[in-house]
Amino acid sequence: MKIVDTPELQILEKQTVVKYGVSVLSLMERAGERLAARVQDVLGFPNTASRVVILAGGGKNGGDGLVCARYLSQARVNATVLLLSGSSLAAETRRNLARLRKTQVSVKISTGVFPQAWQKEMHQADLLVDALVGVGLQGALRPATAQAIAAINDSGARVVAADIPSGLHADTGEPAKPTVRADWTITFGWPKRGLLTYAAGDFVGRLTVEPLNFPGDLLADQTAERVFVDSARVAAWLPRRAASAHKRSAGKVLVIGGSSQYHGAPLLAAQGAAFSGCGYTAIAYPKSLDACMRAHTLEEIALPLPCTPRGALGAAALQPLLNLAAEYESVVLGPGLGREPQTQTLVRSLMKRLRGPQVLVVDADALAAISQGKPPRTTVSHPTLLLTPHAGEAGTLLGRSVATINRDREAAARDLAQRFQAVVVLKGPHTLVTAPNKPFWYNGSGSPALATAGTGDVLSGCIAAWAAQKVPAREAAALGVFVHGVAGDLAARNAWGLGVRAREVAERLPEAIGTLEYADRR
Repeated sequence: MKIVDTPELQILEKQTVVKYGVSVLSLMERAGERLAARVQDVLGFPNTASRVVILAGGGKNGGDGLVCARYLSQARVNATVLLLSGSSLAAETRRNLARLRKTQVSVKISTGVFPQAWQKEMHQADLLVDALVGVGLQGALRPATAQAIAAINDSGARVVAADIPSGLHADTGEPAKPTVRADWTITFGWPKRGLLTYAAGDFVGRLTVEPLNFPGDLLADQTAERVFVDSARVAAWLPRRAASAHKRSAGKVLVIGGSSQYHGAPLLAAQGAAFSGCGYTAIAYPKSLDACMRAHTLEEIALPLPCTPRGALGAAALQPLLNLAAEYESVVLGPGLGREPQTQTLVRSLMKRLRGPQVLVVDADALAAISQGKPPRTTVSHPTLLLTPHAGEAGTLLGRSVATINRDREAAARDLAQRFQAVVVLKGPHTLVTAPNKPFWYNGSGSPALATAGTGDVLSGCIAAWAAQKVPAREAAALGVFVHGVAGDLAARNAWGLGVRAREVAERLPEAIGTLEYADRR
């Protein structure tokens, strides 16, 4: 599913109406129906005692809200509409208002002024639906709209935004003052570019895309510069395991990491690989950690190597690592390695001489090592390089501040891919995957539940496992990121996503894989 900006959206919507004969009214009907279904998902069942207040504007976004109210009424949900219109209503919105008046839904209308009495209605709601302003916002908000947005944010109620949080710029993601802070955003047709920016993260909440009745050939575009990665796309990349498969044919992953301070990181990476279907996993670590590692490994192969006096991998580990890596399809380099000078030198030497694995996933402390000096050279005989930085690590690699990275994540990912000739996984909200001269893939799963130490290590192992199972490197990265995000959601025990541990994310990976839609790949 391609990601669009406002000019593209206008062209696509026009094509839908003119070329395919799908009316704006029917699209609004479907949008309102899907919005109502999502609202009921949020409310849970039974929801007949719940009170929903829908704040609607006079444009098409408001029309979506009116249709939503009608469907909620049919489901016996107590819905109230507060319609804040300008000088006129859009034609389709006017028609849906007439239909809504034939139901039991209470509709209160104000033209040009936000009534203070509405605040009481909003404070009594279990959930608010924001359908005030859609993607057509141009310039400053009207004073009445700004007051309504401020009241939404002050209500304390859960908020579902229709298509886009009111006040958010659909292309840049820059928020107006004020902008609705939604808990969920249900966007219609295509993901809007602004919804996926770093600046928009605190306003969008959980993002769901509803394709509605748009023609399939308009929704998907193989030449799109930006693509939203969802479950249907990643399901098509899942490898099929042969009936004759055995542990070595199901993919072999080697994790290189660990130090006296960070002994758990390579274990988590190995678990990420194992729970993602890898048949054979090994950990190469400083021999000073041998007792600890053997106490915590059951399925993983333990490979202690020469270390420094301070308990990190040392220069003498180079040749053993080169020999080991030749036996594995994927290698994860970096989890918990530490930043001793000798270890950092080891990383750079290893990357220059490595020939064995098909894919090398570089994470954590190994990223710090390659930020010094020239990027490692790549040749045909080298493995495919796959980098997994967060914004801070990307900043170190590019010599930029974190703020600069987050201001333009696409530019950062593109520059990293070109500089290192690598597949790049720029972690964060809607993690970004790209490669030299390739589109930007935005991840459609995950939540702040993953904001805990060790989840990045699990992710690196997960990605390496898919690569070891013969999934191409870029697809393996996007598949790993998506499944990892779903596992984080499954591990969350509360609505806030608090208390999730990295090992729980690893343990939920098989269940996350099981949620993927079946894709016919004949």
